[in-house]
Amino acid sequence: MAIYSEPEVEALGIFLSEFNRESDRGAALTAAAVLDDRLAEILAAFFTDTTSAKELISGFNAPLGSLASRAAAAHALGLIQDNEFKEITLIRKIRNEFGHSWKGVSFSAGRVAALCNQLPWLGPKEHEVTATPRSRLNAAMAILLSDLLWRARLVSKQRRSMSVWPNKSRNG
Repeated sequence: MAIYSEPEVEALGIFLSEFNRESDRGAALTAAAVLDDRLAEILAAFFTDTTSAKELISGFNAPLGSLASRAAAAHALGLIQDNEFKEITLIRKIRNEFGHSWKGVSFSAGRVAALCNQLPWLGPKEHEVTATPRSRLNAAMAILLSDLLWRARLVSKQRRSMSVWPNKSRNG
């Protein structure tokens, strides 16, 4: 008997399996990359199905081609909640700490640990006291990604369509 699973559940399982084996640097980069992909998918599901919409999100010099711009746009459009925007921003900053230095960066101390400690603890309450910065990131990513994996499917129900506007100068 085959067990049916939603594609989002399968994607989460695959991600977490890979993510939990990553080095500190790899975890930070992977977390940001998967969030970047999800936000692009969410925005694409909301925008009109046009070439101009696609070009906003991807391609050379796309205005919404970075994690920061995608998160800001998704938040401004109401496609992600305040807490999700804050968590994505913290994870982006953690990624930047690893991405802009080639040595001496880890989850155990410094700015990365401080940023991780701002993430909400989403694991079992009894483990919060002993949670490491890396385990805070892992727990936050598991919950955040499980929410965002479904979002594109939900947002697509509100996809924008091209409007026809009255235009007096064109006899409309």
